[in-house]
Amino acid sequence: MDKSRLKPAHLRRVKSLALLTDEQLAVFLDHVEVVDCAQTATLFREGQSGDSMYLILEGQMRVSTEKRNSQGSLFLRQLEAGDEFGEIALITRAPRSATLEATQRCVLLKVSSAALEQLMADHPALAAQFLYHVAKTLARGLGETTVKLREHTEQSDLLAHC
Repeated sequence: MDKSRLKPAHLRRVKSLALLTDEQLAVFLDHVEVVDCAQTATLFREGQSGDSMYLILEGQMRVSTEKRNSQGSLFLRQLEAGDEFGEIALITRAPRSATLEATQRCVLLKVSSAALEQLMADHPALAAQFLYHVAKTLARGLGETTVKLREHTEQSDLLAHC
């Protein structure tokens, strides 16, 4: 999909862009690239180097990780239009922590570390607003992980006492 065909209402489906003005969205678009991803295509694999995050404009992505003690992968979650992923790689440039595969055709916005640095230099207020939403997403994910870890630990403790 060509960037020029993207309208503000289309972009606002993504949570981290929902509160931006039309002018801010136009500037943001100048700093990102549109990625079309065919159904069943793998965008990246766990362990690959990363330096970007993605915003889902259309479609669905499957998040999985390799099982540590056996063959195959473990389904983690399904992402929908409006969701984002890859925030850790954007900020830290760390290897990918999961594999992402399109379960249907997707239109994504790719935000690279270099593009974010340029956005911060050219439009610091816009970059700050975007990064605030990225931080909220990361915090929400950390909170969910903490709850799951606590539940798992409590279940393990209960089973150990049986």
